[in-house]
Amino acid sequence: MKRKNEKTFEVLDHTADIGLVVYGEDSKTLFENAGRAFFHLITDLRKVKSRTERQIQIKGESLDRLMVDWLSELLYFHDVESLLFKRFNVISIGEKGLIAIVKGERFQEGVHVIKTEVKAVTYHQIEVGQKNGRWRAQIIFDL
Repeated sequence: MKRKNEKTFEVLDHTADIGLVVYGEDSKTLFENAGRAFFHLITDLRKVKSRTERQIQIKGESLDRLMVDWLSELLYFHDVESLLFKRFNVISIGEKGLIAIVKGERFQEGVHVIKTEVKAVTYHQIEVGQKNGRWRAQIIFDL
C-alpha cells in the first residue's frame, strides 16, 4: 500500500530528451504509475476524462523490454488516435507479458494542452527492478 506523501514518480532532466524515475510497491503498480507519469509529461491529467477504454496486451522478454513496449503502445494510441489516458489498471503482469485496461479520452482543442511532444520511448539507461523492497524504473524519452 502506498504510504501517505510517498512519491510515485519524478522527472529527470536529460539533454535533448526527458526522463522519468517511477516507483511502485509491486510490478503492477510500477507499470500503472509509469503510464500515469508518462501522460503527466504530455498533458494536465486533471482535464482528462475517462470516456474511452482500451485493452492492451504486450509480450516482453524482460521487464526492461516490457516497460519500453508498454509505454510505446501508449504513445502509439496517443499518436494515432489522439488519445490521452489517465487511468491505468494492470490486470496481470510477468516477465513474459502484460494485460491492462487504460481509460481516457481523445485530445480536444481548447480543453487539453500538449505540454511535451514525445517522439519515442528509448532503451537508453532503462532500468526496471526491485531495490530495498520497492520497485523502481528509469525511462528516457526522445523529444
